[in-house]
Amino acid sequence: MSHSQALREELGRMVNAQFETPEFVRFLSIRYNRNRAGFLALQMAFYVSNRRDCWGYVQGASPLDVKRVIWQHEGEELVNDPRCDTDHYALQVRECELLGIPPEEVARAEPIPQARAAYYAWIYLATRQDWLAALSSSSILERRNNNEVVKGGGLSYRIGQKWRAELGLDWKDMPSTDVHKQADREHSDMIWSLFERYVTDEKSYGSVIQGARESLEIDRAYRLALAVAMERIE
Repeated sequence: MSHSQALREELGRMVNAQFETPEFVRFLSIRYNRNRAGFLALQMAFYVSNRRDCWGYVQGASPLDVKRVIWQHEGEELVNDPRCDTDHYALQVRECELLGIPPEEVARAEPIPQARAAYYAWIYLATRQDWLAALSSSSILERRNNNEVVKGGGLSYRIGQKWRAELGLDWKDMPSTDVHKQADREHSDMIWSLFERYVTDEKSYGSVIQGARESLEIDRAYRLALAVAMERIE
């Protein structure tokens, strides 16, 4: 088996196992009301912004051909995604507004402290590892959202299904969640071509696994923090 084939299998195992961890089980067991959904949508605006920071740092440290792929990736995320005809941060603000949180309130808001710590940790991974591990630490979060890799659907799909069942919302009422269940599949496939090109030996394989593993660990801490906060919201 080639290194890239082994990597595909291991990353698939890792993102599926993420949903069986205590942190993700607790996060996905939260029963939603409008206040809890609004809180999550607002916190996800900071998550989307942090993703732009991390991808920018990853791009800066990457080889030229990798920069081109990330540029295409971020062109959709940061400038305009043809799936929704806007950028992903603006789309998240729109989702907040549909849940009763006006843009002015989004602009004034702050992340909860534990989430802020997770954002700093992801930036650390984007700036303090070798470029291949840094690329993996950002792309694994999209692979975790890839409905074709994760049995039972990625995270955005699962949240969307809960909002439909528990809040009576339709996908059009949660535009950011809706777009990400498709965009992250296509984006993780886009980045996968880079791993096929650069993962050729044990060292490069190990770098990708390390970046993915540490990012998923941060992701678990982040989701647990959101779960604890939502449990306190009436």
